[in-house]
Amino acid sequence: MEDESGAPVAHAPSPGRLRSWYPWMITAVALVLASIAIIVWALQSRAPRSGAIRSLAVLPLENLSGDNSQEYFADGMTDELIATLGQISALRVISRTSVMAYKRVRKPLPQIARELDVDAVVEGTVLRSGDQVRITAQLIEARDDKHLWSDSYDGDLRETLTLQNNVARTIAEQIRINLNAQERATLTHGKVVDPRAYEAYLKGRYFWNKRTGDDFEKAVEYFNQAIQRDPDYAQAYSGLADTYALLGDWEYGVLAPSEAFPRAKAAAVKALQLDNTLGEAHTSLAFCLDGFDWDLKSADTEFRRGIELNPGYGDRSSLVCLALGVIGEEQRRDRRNEESPKSRPSVSDHQC
Repeated sequence: MEDESGAPVAHAPSPGRLRSWYPWMITAVALVLASIAIIVWALQSRAPRSGAIRSLAVLPLENLSGDNSQEYFADGMTDELIATLGQISALRVISRTSVMAYKRVRKPLPQIARELDVDAVVEGTVLRSGDQVRITAQLIEARDDKHLWSDSYDGDLRETLTLQNNVARTIAEQIRINLNAQERATLTHGKVVDPRAYEAYLKGRYFWNKRTGDDFEKAVEYFNQAIQRDPDYAQAYSGLADTYALLGDWEYGVLAPSEAFPRAKAAAVKALQLDNTLGEAHTSLAFCLDGFDWDLKSADTEFRRGIELNPGYGDRSSLVCLALGVIGEEQRRDRRNEESPKSRPSVSDHQC
């Protein structure tokens, strides 16, 4: 059709024709929007979260009993919580040696976090009354000094390990960290211990950490008390092994190595017979294999297994650093003498 001037006239599309295109247009727009949403989600999921918590420090728990003789208990709870959290491979937990320097130190938490180079800080209290225990803990994000979580856990002394597992599991949930199947099982199923054996074990570790000849002898006494109360207490045997190992070490020289190390090795072997999943017992045995048997290959295997089972224990135990230093020195000597044509990887690459 033409108008009066002869120009062609455009016809508007009929309503029926437009209606037939509506579903296709809506579908196309929806597909485009969905594609954009998927792309944005993928990019965000791949980008690291600026506020993600992947490292933390457990500050010394405060003893609320008012009894200085209970300091061993508060320190022991701190040690155990560090060890429990240290089993989470995706989380870097600061060693006991580093955090104990902040006991009774009044500094802003962000400053402590910067000094320890961590994303978050756990602080809390311990109150013991007879065989009843209350653990209160709170989680603070260091960057913004932001309170993320706090809670209290009450229970019997024999259930203390379960309480600690509950605290550690809740912290892992709060920071949204991924647990593997083994870590999840460990934090879910707490062990029940004999209260008197556990108390003796904590006292043993308390004196072991003091690092003097007299205190090592007290540690041996308490670890033996724990074993007498509970002959199947693997951790007590591991503590006994650690103590004899240092009693025979050149730095302390309380016992002759020929006397100390066989006792240490026997205790470590017994601990592993009772619980082969105890990472610290593998570490104890590795130190004996390295320092006395000079079986570096087996020592390296045991160290690796110990760190695999409990990544945090390797950072807190001085035995690891002492023995890894020996392994590293032996490897360097072997390379200098060209006795080993091919260097093997070693856990001495870990920083102590």
